[in-house]
Amino acid sequence: MNRNRRIQLIVLTLVLVVLLSACNNGDTMYDKPIGAEGGWGWLQWIITQIAEFTYWLSLQLGGHYWVGLIVVTLIVRSAGWPIYAKSNAMTLNMQQAQPELNKIQEKYKGRNDEVSQRKMQQETLEVYRKYNINPLGCLLPFLQMPIFIAMYQVVRRLPLSDGTIDGVVVSGIKDYSALNFTFLGMDLKSGVEFSVFASDGFGAGMAAIFPEVLLAIIVGLLMFGYQKYAQSKPEYLQNKKYQSKQAQATANQMKYMSYFMVFMLVSIAITNNGIALYWIVGNSFQFLQTYINRRQSYKKHLESQNIVKSI
Repeated sequence: MNRNRRIQLIVLTLVLVVLLSACNNGDTMYDKPIGAEGGWGWLQWIITQIAEFTYWLSLQLGGHYWVGLIVVTLIVRSAGWPIYAKSNAMTLNMQQAQPELNKIQEKYKGRNDEVSQRKMQQETLEVYRKYNINPLGCLLPFLQMPIFIAMYQVVRRLPLSDGTIDGVVVSGIKDYSALNFTFLGMDLKSGVEFSVFASDGFGAGMAAIFPEVLLAIIVGLLMFGYQKYAQSKPEYLQNKKYQSKQAQATANQMKYMSYFMVFMLVSIAITNNGIALYWIVGNSFQFLQTYINRRQSYKKHLESQNIVKSI
């Protein structure tokens, strides 16, 4: 189950990367103002609601888009905390159960007869019950996917929404141009423009794009650090060292997948300062979520150990 879950998470990651990377294609919704025709109807409705709330909140907080963006990001991440907490708990339970699951797989390796397969399934289900694992728990991350895609589109498209398309006023196109899209001297509507090297030379060009590049680097460092932390076992699980060759191969695949994910996020973040800021805030908050959830799981682990000792 753990191997299948990791494969599903890899597929989810690839889908998200492909969808988000599509922003470079001018024919996609990512480069159209909010209110433009196209896209999935129900998703566009969610995007419009989040955009309207972000716009209203930004106006209430001085008209600065970056302030509203940060607050809305924290609200959305907090709203999804219950799903994230359950998914994180499932991951920790799987880490506890994995040595026993690996032993079962090794025990029945090469035994493909019906009786052996039935026994292996029964023993596996017993381990699931022992560690309170729901096989359907691997689907939890998919529940957050629509919101993540909607938030990405809001951050990408809201700065483009001034009531027009190619300078022509179009009915139904939202107008959010009243907001201030400047953040620390950077324009959150755009990203790195490498054309400055041609006009200003290397030194001046590098100085011009340094803030934007720094934002993208921070995105990469945060994602890399989070991946390392999330994939590492908590201290109270470090003594469970049994690991099959198949599990080791899966762990290596996850490691290389995390490197690829970091590269892709940096590649996207460097093209859009608003996306970079959004990911910095979101990844920092996710780091905090994981830390708190692990602390809570550790307390439950200590409580269970005390109960066992008292019995």
